[in-house]
Amino acid sequence: MLRSTPLILACLSFSGAHAQLDPGQDAPLGQHLLAVNAQWGSMAPAVLDDQRTLAFATEAARIAEHLHNVADRLATRAPITVDEAPYQRRRALLDTLHVYADRGLFPQNSTVPGRTPVFIDEEGAACAVGQLMISSGHEALAERIRKGMNLAYIHDIDLPEVTVWARDHGFTIDELAWIQPTYYFERTRDPSILAAFDLANGDRIEVHPPTSPDAPKKLRLVRKNGQGEKVLATFPLLSAVQAMEFNGQVYVGGMPPEKGPSAEVYHWDGTALHALDPFPGRFVIGSLFMQNGKLHVVGYEMGSPVLQERYLAEDGTWKTP
Repeated sequence: MLRSTPLILACLSFSGAHAQLDPGQDAPLGQHLLAVNAQWGSMAPAVLDDQRTLAFATEAARIAEHLHNVADRLATRAPITVDEAPYQRRRALLDTLHVYADRGLFPQNSTVPGRTPVFIDEEGAACAVGQLMISSGHEALAERIRKGMNLAYIHDIDLPEVTVWARDHGFTIDELAWIQPTYYFERTRDPSILAAFDLANGDRIEVHPPTSPDAPKKLRLVRKNGQGEKVLATFPLLSAVQAMEFNGQVYVGGMPPEKGPSAEVYHWDGTALHALDPFPGRFVIGSLFMQNGKLHVVGYEMGSPVLQERYLAEDGTWKTP
């Protein structure tokens, strides 16, 4: 799978009690992973020595990176059983985990300040472990956890059925705890903002949907600062929108509509908007992030579990890592 380069790191203590590390902050990957799940410190402590820094366009992109890294490592670990059926279920669910990560539709924490697990949120979005249970035909178990222990860490869910499910699908409870993300507190979701981040100069960049059902079917790139609000550009509709700053300029990514331009990424250079097409055809954009000084994008075709990754080279072309 992609982005599975082994990372070697120094042990670093990190938990939800520590200050929140913003996903857009340049920091070593290990610190970002620990912000999402403190189990990295015990399950793969070597992940804390690599001092290469990166930043993420959104918290969802960082959670997706965590899930991909866990899935890659679990794929190389010896399963707890030598029985063929649980082993095959484990392999299939690790593939499911990669696809789930790149969909980028994760629960929202709207109740607890700081970070906490959320098994299934108010809108029905399941966490990674919950989604694995649902995908394997155990929706009733996931729903039982939602009703009684929705904010619990896996190690604190004392249902025998969870242990049985883990065993039958080739996982340990420790591995499930490693998969389980935590989610940062967000009291409300503003439907008028599809993506947003702050520029280094303090200006805020937002991506807005059409103003009304009768308005032109365009997204709007908006800059806000002390002088007011300005629409920088309009561009074709995208779904699962992400936005970030890279080298002082703005990049917006998402899945293009079935009809219309196939560009998945748009670049605002300060004066003009440019359509970029890192993939052939129409791709879902799962991650848009910076790594080792380069802009990377990960996507997949609808209905396909095969992930593809590109980075933006200095000559302006997209290349495969």
